Amino acid sequence: MFNHYIKRYIFSLAIALPALSAYAQQPGALTGRVTDQFGQPVTGAQVYLKGQPDTTRVDAAGEFKLAATAGTVVVIAKGYQTIERPIRDQQPLLLRMEDAFIPAPATIPVLYGEAATKSLTGAVGTVYTNQLSTTPATLYAYALPGRLAGLYTQQTSGFRSPGTADNFDIDIFVGNIPKSGAGEPSDNTEMGLSLRGQTPVVIVDGVQRDVFSIDPENIESISVLKDALSTVLLGQRSSRGVLLVTTKRAKAGKPRLSLTAQTGIQESLKMPKPLPSWQYAYLLNEALMNDGKEPLYKEADFLAFRDKTSPYTHPDVNWYDEILRSSAPLSRYNLNINGGGNVARYSVSLNYTDQEGMFRSSPGASYNTNARLKRYLINADLDVDVTENLGIGMQLFGRLQEGTQPGAGMSNILNTLLTLPNNAYPVRNINGSLGGTSNLDNNLLSQTINSGYIQDNSKDVMANISLRYNLGSWIKGLSLKGSGNIAIQSANAIDRSKRELVYRMVVTQGDTLYGRAGQAVSQRNNFISVFNAQYLFGQLSLNYDRQFGDHGINAMVLADQRQTIYNYDLPGRSTNISGKAAYNYGGRYFLEGALNRSGYNRYRPDRQWGTFFAAGAGWDIAAEQFMKGASGWLQQLKLRGTYGHTGNGIDNSGYYIWRQDFSEDNGVGGGIYEQGTVRSPAPGFRENALANPNISWENARKLDVGVDASLFGGRLQITADYYHDRYEDLLQIRGKSIALSGAAYPPENIGTNLYEGGELTLTYQGRINDFNYFITANGSLERTEAIYMDEQRRDYEWNKRTGQPVGMWFGYIADGFFQSAEEARGSAVIAGYKPLPGDIRYKDLNGDGVIDQFDEAPIGTNKPRFYYGATLGFSWKGLEASMLLQGVENRMNYVANFATEAGFQFVNFTYGQAYEQITGRWTPETAATATYPRLTADANYNYNKAMSSFWVRDGSYFRLKNLHVAYNLPYRWMQRLHLGSVKVFANAQNLFTHAGYDFIDPEVGIGAYPIQRVINTGINLKF
Repeated sequence: MFNHYIKRYIFSLAIALPALSAYAQQPGALTGRVTDQFGQPVTGAQVYLKGQPDTTRVDAAGEFKLAATAGTVVVIAKGYQTIERPIRDQQPLLLRMEDAFIPAPATIPVLYGEAATKSLTGAVGTVYTNQLSTTPATLYAYALPGRLAGLYTQQTSGFRSPGTADNFDIDIFVGNIPKSGAGEPSDNTEMGLSLRGQTPVVIVDGVQRDVFSIDPENIESISVLKDALSTVLLGQRSSRGVLLVTTKRAKAGKPRLSLTAQTGIQESLKMPKPLPSWQYAYLLNEALMNDGKEPLYKEADFLAFRDKTSPYTHPDVNWYDEILRSSAPLSRYNLNINGGGNVARYSVSLNYTDQEGMFRSSPGASYNTNARLKRYLINADLDVDVTENLGIGMQLFGRLQEGTQPGAGMSNILNTLLTLPNNAYPVRNINGSLGGTSNLDNNLLSQTINSGYIQDNSKDVMANISLRYNLGSWIKGLSLKGSGNIAIQSANAIDRSKRELVYRMVVTQGDTLYGRAGQAVSQRNNFISVFNAQYLFGQLSLNYDRQFGDHGINAMVLADQRQTIYNYDLPGRSTNISGKAAYNYGGRYFLEGALNRSGYNRYRPDRQWGTFFAAGAGWDIAAEQFMKGASGWLQQLKLRGTYGHTGNGIDNSGYYIWRQDFSEDNGVGGGIYEQGTVRSPAPGFRENALANPNISWENARKLDVGVDASLFGGRLQITADYYHDRYEDLLQIRGKSIALSGAAYPPENIGTNLYEGGELTLTYQGRINDFNYFITANGSLERTEAIYMDEQRRDYEWNKRTGQPVGMWFGYIADGFFQSAEEARGSAVIAGYKPLPGDIRYKDLNGDGVIDQFDEAPIGTNKPRFYYGATLGFSWKGLEASMLLQGVENRMNYVANFATEAGFQFVNFTYGQAYEQITGRWTPETAATATYPRLTADANYNYNKAMSSFWVRDGSYFRLKNLHVAYNLPYRWMQRLHLGSVKVFANAQNLFTHAGYDFIDPEVGIGAYPIQRVINTGINLKF
């Protein structure tokens, strides 16, 4: 019986298989699966055959079925790059969609919520993960240059500058007394940010904190809020604009895991070029003879320096090569896990960063003496729908950071490096002892590798909780939201520095002698409390969002309070009570308005509260009936504008300066007054700077008008803005004050500045078959004017600061060099000096025969600053590349660092280093072509060092800021390994720079830790 059924089964199967095969080859049998980079279904993606009208959708399992046997399958989904795949056979297609480099979401983050891009009337710019994560750096601020219109950046250092000073004063009777008036520290000491001329307030996930160390892969977006309506809810902090950071939050779905490991090499750029010893000696002799002194070196010295025949008595040490490495590693690791169901969702991100500095270290040391940063981050998010109407969100951010630097101090070493001549002393003497002299008694290599170390540690914990309740069952569209934040921050340092003896080697009559110089200091073991802070923030809002046919209404009433306690000081407490409403009609007409009442407890009790407001309107012309004929190519043409009155207080309010304060003088050094017949000094209390009982916040009147356009099916996006921001009641010291009182004047609300400009952003995204490409470019023009600053009386127009650009430099106008002694004697000069041929000639603007303050004039530029950036890239069959170009025009640098620009500066009773710039100095033979004044080594001769236009250089530059290349391995390979995607990538930062003045880097100044070029490689796994 059993055999009989087996035979019937085999016979039936033999008949069915050909039939099934035939069915699979019929039209309509093409199937496939569409996933994202995690291997998760892209539900709802549109699938169609190119050139055919019929479409289908990807189902919840990620699968689709299409009536096709030949042709090209096209897959489109919002937020992903379009896929085109030719049908080669009837095998199921396995398709993986890549995230779009520049997303175009329907909503974007705004202050305390989200807003639809279609109805937005404010000036907001946003960048997303893909635009941020290509930058190999320790801070996300490095990814912002050239990305956002209106955001000007300037790097000031290539490495962090941690605080290591104590936060208390020591009293012999009381003990440690905390220092008052501290401000919030930032972990960003390397990149300056200016949003339309103001330092923006940083807000991370709705909380005001200066946190820049979040890994870019954990950031969903960064937005800049530039107009009054977008920021007015901040009240007394609303004038400065906002840098809004939104991290990746929990999302429903199967667990998604992303792991990124990357490591790179850092190289210092634009290092100063010191003169070799023989050239230094030759030019120092020239400088001394110009000063009427005897030369210091003889011909035999020049030869010994140049030929290196006596390296101990005639050293030629390139100290840059001696103490600095050619490269240093930078490594980052990031793990993100995200998932959950319809009730609870979670997200956990872990990050580790390890950056080494460029200083050499001793291989035999048991501890690290190089500059280094090690940082650990955790960002966890949990979102729970407790009921259908009640939701709870919890977020925890933690940061542990440990840094080290040489015990001598990183900045001290860099300053010594800048001024130490190559021929100062040998690194080591013949007997191996450290070289030095009686004046230069701290060997630079010893400071770098043998001075112990200073370790700084910081810890941050930030916890957020949010509650949301849908009141729609009572009133449709009504909801209640509450949020709270508590954060604790501490920073301390451990000083384990020390100092070694140095020896001066002298060879006389064949005998070698060693003279001890300097002092040995045993290794310290000091604990330093640097900073402590507590932050509290609470917010409650009632929201209403409802659509009545063509009428849309959105309203919010909000109250919040933020409290900060720094170094156990009295708390600073700011409070806001706000209301905001928006109306739109038919998606064409938009109106918004906001009102804020804001208070701060460190102003005088009867002057703590202010009122601020803003309003906006918009009109989408493309949505009008008369524009329907253009709907095929014009999707949006929105005119918009905002105006508001905002405030800037809290951060610049001082420390209760409306009350007079006093300080104790213990009598040492003179005391407060003398007493008795012998007139002995007596201790007492002295009045500090005068109080200002009327101090208040600064005010601003801000206007922004703009246009948003979307063309050709959204492929081309255009955003343009004009802004006119007038800042009033600025805190300034009166120019007309006098010193008769003997006390310093306080800042008063007297100044007025104007900032105005235009911004333009263009984005085009297109594709040719499977080749997706994009270009986004932005440019910003920024003009400033000091309208009022209470300056002292000035009789000459060229002396007046009022009416000039904000921060304009004033100095003498250089007019070449004196070419003869007769010319120098017959010209106007600075009193007390007798210039010689080769000195700078200054213009006597008022013709009184003297160069003085009445001849000072603007020496900067009056042209509006123009800064720009352009990102272009493509993706094709798993290969992707992008490039960021960034630059600034109409920017000037004042380069009067005379260690490099003049040389031979006074350094502890000896002559400092000189650099290649001075080889263009004036001599009688080079008088017609000289680019620098004559050389001098006289420490008291400052005639050529006067602030003047001679030292102003073109600060414009253009950089290839970032280059990124990646390859996503084929999905068929990854599926066999049960992975969603594996991406290998390489990127680089600061690959190329063209500058108007290229002796130094146009951003990072001389003496600072140099800007770094970074070459980076890594791998990303998603599953």
